[in-house]
Amino acid sequence: MLHILYILYLKSNTIKNMNHLLDKNKYTKDSDPSPFSELNGPFYTQVINDKIYKGFEVAKKNCNKAMIAHGGILVAFADSVMGYTAWEKNQLPCLTAKINGNYIAPAKEGAWVYGYAEIVRTTNEITFTTCKLLINEKVIFTADGIFKILINKEGKSTSSAYPFYAD
Repeated sequence: MLHILYILYLKSNTIKNMNHLLDKNKYTKDSDPSPFSELNGPFYTQVINDKIYKGFEVAKKNCNKAMIAHGGILVAFADSVMGYTAWEKNQLPCLTAKINGNYIAPAKEGAWVYGYAEIVRTTNEITFTTCKLLINEKVIFTADGIFKILINKEGKSTSSAYPFYAD
């Protein structure tokens, strides 16, 4: 009997969490977006059970001529989700070193796209991540990425410790 009650409890929490993920009003608008995110967003964030979720509504400016989300916005958003998660979980700034994306289904104008990242492994200098983007409960895009953790010689994080510039 206790086992059945526990399963019902888990199912009710899963449904409640899913309702929060699908409702963009449950997200908080990012208050300090990067210049890139400011132009392409707004993006939103919420945390449920220590997992960071980010979301955005596909606007006309995010669409290609077929009026579906341009592939570039999906990969950029996945990059943002993974980078933000890596930065928050490690409490150290990091930059994208590599990203791979897989387009599974289109996102129409007006769709609420949300996603989350998971840390696969972290070393002293690199974090490996995966990401899923969804509409409702359907996965529309997956990605994996490698993020370089930026630290100075004293081992303290600094956002100005970029490894090099191309100029």
